[in-house]
Amino acid sequence: MLCPIRPASRLLGLLCCCLLLGFSSVPESQAEDLTIYDDQLAPGFEDWSWATHDLANPSPVAMGTASISFEADGWEGLFFHATEALDLAQWSGLKLWIHGGAAGGQSIRLTLHLGDTVLGEIPLAAAPSAAWEERTLDFRAAGMAFGSFDGLILQDATGGDQATLFLDHLQLIEDDSPPPAPAPVTVSVDPNADRRVISPLIYGVNFGSAAQLSTVGYPLRRWGGNSVTRYNWRFDVTNRAFDWFFQNIPGEVADPGALPHGSSSDRFVDETLAAGSRPLMTAPAIGWTPLDDRTKKWGFSVAKYGPQLVDECSFFGANPPPWCSADSGNGTCDPAVNTTGFCSPDGLIVGNDPADSSQAIGDSNTTDWMAHLSSRVGTASEGGVALWAIDNEPMLWDSTHRDVHPSPATYDELWSRTRNLALAIKAQDSDAKVLGPAVWGWCAFFSSASDAAFPNGSCVDGPDRMAHGGFPLLEWYAQQNCAVEVETGVRPIDYLDVHFYPQGGVAGLGAGDSGEDAATAAKRLRSTRELWDPTWVSESWIGQSVRLVPRLREWIDAQCPGMGISLSEYRWGSDDGPSSALAHVDVLGILGREGVDLATRWVAPEAGSRVEDAFEIFLNYDGLGSRVEGDSVRALSSSEALGVYAVRGVADQLWLLMVNRDPVPLEATVSVASTLIPGSGDLFRFDGSNPLAMVGTVATSSSGFTVDLPARSASLVVAALSTSLLFADGFESGDTSAWSLAVP
Repeated sequence: MLCPIRPASRLLGLLCCCLLLGFSSVPESQAEDLTIYDDQLAPGFEDWSWATHDLANPSPVAMGTASISFEADGWEGLFFHATEALDLAQWSGLKLWIHGGAAGGQSIRLTLHLGDTVLGEIPLAAAPSAAWEERTLDFRAAGMAFGSFDGLILQDATGGDQATLFLDHLQLIEDDSPPPAPAPVTVSVDPNADRRVISPLIYGVNFGSAAQLSTVGYPLRRWGGNSVTRYNWRFDVTNRAFDWFFQNIPGEVADPGALPHGSSSDRFVDETLAAGSRPLMTAPAIGWTPLDDRTKKWGFSVAKYGPQLVDECSFFGANPPPWCSADSGNGTCDPAVNTTGFCSPDGLIVGNDPADSSQAIGDSNTTDWMAHLSSRVGTASEGGVALWAIDNEPMLWDSTHRDVHPSPATYDELWSRTRNLALAIKAQDSDAKVLGPAVWGWCAFFSSASDAAFPNGSCVDGPDRMAHGGFPLLEWYAQQNCAVEVETGVRPIDYLDVHFYPQGGVAGLGAGDSGEDAATAAKRLRSTRELWDPTWVSESWIGQSVRLVPRLREWIDAQCPGMGISLSEYRWGSDDGPSSALAHVDVLGILGREGVDLATRWVAPEAGSRVEDAFEIFLNYDGLGSRVEGDSVRALSSSEALGVYAVRGVADQLWLLMVNRDPVPLEATVSVASTLIPGSGDLFRFDGSNPLAMVGTVATSSSGFTVDLPARSASLVVAALSTSLLFADGFESGDTSAWSLAVP
């Protein structure tokens, strides 16, 4: 039985769980079919519909006195929101009555949602004509068996204009089928094998609030993304690039007259350091920054460069907000309409003046910023900002920042800008650590933007790569890094930094790849193997073995041994998707086991979300600040359905994380090579319907324990090893209290 206790009340929850698990003999109440609508919307549900509809339609009715009339046009829908989330395990389907009016034939579909996450979809057969018909929509047949949901949407499935249809007597069907018996699986743990110190800096995030830092305890916080490629720290202005009409947007500051003090970046650093975390700042390398004023400006003026396909006001349709700027275009055009000479045949504004919004800068822009920050919080050795990343996704500059950098970046430009800026950073603060090149993904690991722009070129090859010995971009980059160290005595880049988002519709960057239907959820949970498994072929357009971390390490070992590995952007689904949360536990476990040095998820998960639970199971599993920290050690599972990660602490702790990726429960028999202290281990867990909480204990013998693992769940067992055997190998490496930024 799970006790769903949020972190703020988890201590009370431990007592609650102990009482329930140890002393309660009262059986759980039996569920019954749950009415959603019967003459009126039932208590506990809210009408969030955006279709033309009537919940008190007098005729026709299937039973009672009223029905729902629904004009299913243009993707519009009925949206019934549950004020408290419902557990899918309790409900096997939806019963309803449908009437298609005189003509019938309307096509609609049902989707279940948890917030913005779609759990699955069921199409309804065409509505009957001039008659009522009862329909049963089977959640299980549609692959919806686990997790929770708070929204049911009945939606037009055509996008066209359909006649009004009618619905009545909507009920969720109780699932009274017996639960499946747990499938057996074995786990073996050897606390003395495959030992590798886990860097605490792999549990970082991009941005996030001060409150989240305090609650969860994220150890690393990145100031990154497209907008900070052009950040004017003196005036606290970012350029939002192609994300928002290439606009300069001033930050919110309490006292603009005090700038640069009190800027958003100052607050970011202050909050991060105050929380005991490390800030990772982005040093602009593109050579441009917003003009020295706090006025909204943009790169593609309609008045100056001619009509454009979209401007900031037309983006909003017929009712734009009063603050929008109709002169701020998106840089795309129709050559047949825009005859100014600025509209290229491929529909892009070209030849614009970067000075419309930006000014040229050199490396002193960053070193002056460093001096400003160190005057406030000290140098790297004094506890100030110690981590600097060289810009953001430079192989996309010709699209994300094409108003100032329209030419695709090359190998040589990338390294020239990296070398000069990194050496300037280290001349300013010799204890600073530098990351680069923060490239965006698979294609940019192997080739340049110049290669990508070459006609009929390959994603991972091209003339620029061939001109550089045929080396993949990142391997060549590492080679140049050590060559400069030989030349100057200073290694410019300490961490080889990449961004990686799984392809194939599972990254969770938008509605198109945030699905939680059965097929997408299973694919997402398999896709974490791209981080390490040489036998796994990506189920995406990549179509080959990614083995990201081993590949990066091979390039480093071949060209510049000793560089660290950084993953400063990644994401494996939406904040609240059940499979997304499990995938993030898998990812964090893999990063620790494989020896990644820094990682920051894009972006910090929403407070109270399931992905926040995925971080807290490592960083704050009991709500009291307890962390999983020490050495990754060998943990093997007999089933691919169960991911296992073991960590050996500096004293006598053994943490075992188990991720049940299966939609059925498992019974894990765990054997531990070193002697456990017989007694009990605390058990923490979250799943698709229950937040992270202590759910009881497991009985431990000297050789192991057995534990039941619910379907699609993440479980953490905290046990104790015999002190006499703990450091039998004479190597005590688990103490991370003095972890430094020295590269391994």
